[in-house]
Amino acid sequence: MQKRFKLLFIPTFLIFYLTNFSIAQENNLYIKAGKFFDGKSNELIANVIIHVLGKNIAEVGENIQIPDGAKVYDLRDMTVMPGLIDCHTHVLLHPGDYDQEILRESYEYRAIYGVVDAEKTLMGGVTTVRDVGNEGAGYADLALRDAINNGLVPGPRMLVANQPVTPTGGYDLVGYSPYFKTPQISWHADGPYGMRKLVRQLVKLGVDVIKIYMESYEKKQSSKDSLTGGINYTQEEVNALVDEAHRNGLKVAAHTYSDKAARMAIEAGVNSVEHGLYINEDTFRLMAEKNIYYVPTLLVYEQWRDSKIFGQISPQDKIKLTNTVEKHIASFQRALKTNVKIAFGTDTFEYPGTNSQELALMVKYGMKTIEALKSATSVAAELLGIEKETGTIEKGKSADIIAFKGDPLRNVSVVEKVQFVMKEGKVYKFEK
Repeated sequence: MQKRFKLLFIPTFLIFYLTNFSIAQENNLYIKAGKFFDGKSNELIANVIIHVLGKNIAEVGENIQIPDGAKVYDLRDMTVMPGLIDCHTHVLLHPGDYDQEILRESYEYRAIYGVVDAEKTLMGGVTTVRDVGNEGAGYADLALRDAINNGLVPGPRMLVANQPVTPTGGYDLVGYSPYFKTPQISWHADGPYGMRKLVRQLVKLGVDVIKIYMESYEKKQSSKDSLTGGINYTQEEVNALVDEAHRNGLKVAAHTYSDKAARMAIEAGVNSVEHGLYINEDTFRLMAEKNIYYVPTLLVYEQWRDSKIFGQISPQDKIKLTNTVEKHIASFQRALKTNVKIAFGTDTFEYPGTNSQELALMVKYGMKTIEALKSATSVAAELLGIEKETGTIEKGKSADIIAFKGDPLRNVSVVEKVQFVMKEGKVYKFEK
């Protein structure tokens, strides 16, 4: 016997009620900001109100009416700005001996560490990261990204590379017997065909960005007094990788030390040059012309020099790292003389949550404070291709918001003491 169903007609007023009831159940709150930086302006504004509805920003202004009984975060004694965007991280690394970490720890253990470090990073005010290599942790970075996106664990929005692209023999653990097969910390590809094939494999894997090592310090070094590395690829090989990545909608980040390697990366059309320890002013000008970003990562090299990562280092290595830091600073200062876009990136994998310390060094070495703040918000978002989603506090953008006491234009180090963290409309930290 067939069942008969009657068509259900819902009155218009009931549809309106149900729709508005649904909206009412979403996150609906207001933030009162004492000082306000939107991520792109050249100054701070006083007494701004931000209306957050659901995961997004509904309204920003100085004269917004707050309804009676509304949820309000009173941050009038703080500076409010977009969440920081770190363009160079390795969340799956953690403090300790690098080789021991890769050789003795399972992917599962590394993944658990990654969960802990991701939360620390978020609590430090970083709401988005580009993770450019998991350093031998399998597919844990992809899993962590997805777990964060699905709300299983707290952490920043992640764009991941999985492992960098290097030639056979490039970027491996060194100093071991050739008969001992060490865990893989990079994907090997050779020749234009091999480069295209590997990019296609990474696309299938689901990466968000391609990282290529233009140089590897494991190879014969060209300098005894500073950190250098051998050139990894021919121009034809780099061209093929970048072309295939762009054809598949992925951006390319190039690990680069020397000016020669940077020139090769620029010729191929990469999207960003990472580190850039020894780049000439003319090369930075060329990057500006081609809209290629510079991600300097100043802090990590100073930490290496000061033995804050690797512990005791030999006198020879101390000299080498000291010279490297001095040359790196000079390179960064050459970049400041040009119009190259500089994006915030730390590489400080040993100290998750301290990412904002990079800002103080950028300012110390000559960058205007407001430009440093932009580098970690709107400029970084542009590099990652997510400027329509985050990087500024504007109507329709994701509600990625942080706050801290003090005026960053007077002392940028106040950003290191974040007291309020919101990501996608959810408050993860609020300390009065």
